[in-house]
Amino acid sequence: MALAVRVLSGAYHDSVKLMRISAAASEKTHIRQAAALMGTPMNLEQLAASGLLSQEAKGAGPNDLVLVVEATAPETAQEELAAMEAALTAPRTGGGGAGALANLTAPTLDAALGADPLINLALFSVPGPSVRREAERALDKGLHCLIFSDNVSVEDEAALKRMGRERGLLVMGPDCGTAHIGGVGLGFCNVMRAGGIGIAGAAGTGIQEAMAAIDASGGGISCALGTGGRDVTDAVGGLAMIQAIETLSEDAATEVLLVLGKPPEAAAFGKIVEATATCGKPAVVHFVGDWNQDILEHLGLHVADSLAEAGRLAVSLSGGRAGAVPPDLDSEARERIAGWSRTRARGRRFLRGVYTGGTLCAEAQAIVGDTVTGIHSNAPLNKISRQMPDPRKSEGHAVVDLGDDLFTRGKPHPMIDPAPRSERILQEAGDPESAVVLFDVVLGLGAHEDPAGEAAKAIEQSRASHPDVLFIGAVTGTEGDPQGLNTQRARLAEAGVLVADTHAEACLAAAAALEGLGG
Repeated sequence: MALAVRVLSGAYHDSVKLMRISAAASEKTHIRQAAALMGTPMNLEQLAASGLLSQEAKGAGPNDLVLVVEATAPETAQEELAAMEAALTAPRTGGGGAGALANLTAPTLDAALGADPLINLALFSVPGPSVRREAERALDKGLHCLIFSDNVSVEDEAALKRMGRERGLLVMGPDCGTAHIGGVGLGFCNVMRAGGIGIAGAAGTGIQEAMAAIDASGGGISCALGTGGRDVTDAVGGLAMIQAIETLSEDAATEVLLVLGKPPEAAAFGKIVEATATCGKPAVVHFVGDWNQDILEHLGLHVADSLAEAGRLAVSLSGGRAGAVPPDLDSEARERIAGWSRTRARGRRFLRGVYTGGTLCAEAQAIVGDTVTGIHSNAPLNKISRQMPDPRKSEGHAVVDLGDDLFTRGKPHPMIDPAPRSERILQEAGDPESAVVLFDVVLGLGAHEDPAGEAAKAIEQSRASHPDVLFIGAVTGTEGDPQGLNTQRARLAEAGVLVADTHAEACLAAAAALEGLGG
């Protein structure tokens, strides 16, 4: 193997772009490994662990960009290194609005504002320890902030959100993966019609699942504001969620509010619910696995039982109706499950969930947990599930979030690079105790160009060796997404997957298959 390395001094690029460049290079024939990253201590440790830390890279600092390629031949490595460097300055394509966004190259925030004084939002994808300093500068200049970065302290998060509120500016995140503002999708976001539903969500893929249901029901959105999942803890107090609710309540284009996320902690819950109940507009609320539905209904809020139902209910309310069909299994799915149960090896009795979306992982625990007890997860949902002893290996019933920091530190998110999901599917199917493999496929502007196709390859390989494993999946997305919703669903069906219309229905199918198996 040949190693090629280039260090570009003072050449900062955001982590999302670098993840994409790394993933695209790694997929090519004759390339064993490729990485594009900033020379932070943590990233250099990751290179060392992968055997890619050359003497030249050791001297890189946090403001230096490191490009590394390991290939079958020296000339191949050098060619790919040049291609990666060229990709750093490749023109940007549209982001889901009416047209392509302008490409603006500026070395500093001041230069960007000087070039376009109408800019009013800054998106951050920088190392966590640097976020507070940079976001404070943006807030001082009157900019709303969307913080994609993770590994930001809760103290810094709360301080930034208090500062934003004092200035009348939104601080979305840290770890805010999805937003849709001014007709433009940011982060991992789906292509949506314009409409009257405004979303405030402490859940990235939760927002996406609700948006997919809205789109499938013929509705559209005015805006979707992500807050970051930690916003609804008592340590932060729901600051961004409350501000998002207030912003949407004052927005003339928003007719119905949709508030969703994982269950808030007690003090934050009270504040968020009060803001929602007094917003002056019809509101749908769904907290995954929530136990406070009676309180919500008593306050006149509309409560949904799943993320998809929340989206459908919001569409109904925007049309003046207050009903939505709850998730259920059709006869074809029931027949498919019954046929599988007759051929299943007796030792196969456990659920194995393989997820790229953290909120969808939580929804799986909530819905399947009504039928199956003792589910383990690396992201356990309250008392519904238990912490996995080792997230890299499933035991018993287990649902794993591959987007967790453990799996993404120094690596692309699995929605960008689906290889970790494929590897985990093969691993779970190869376990003689695995009965059902439940998984998500999430589409959108920031996702891999063919996530279902990549999952299908692993599933076809698994089914060739283990035909009695039942694969159940759902695709979160819209037909307007670059990947194409129906095309992605069809590819999974061709691979032998039981494909549900919504993630909640996929979970119900898994629960039905597991019912009575023991374990």
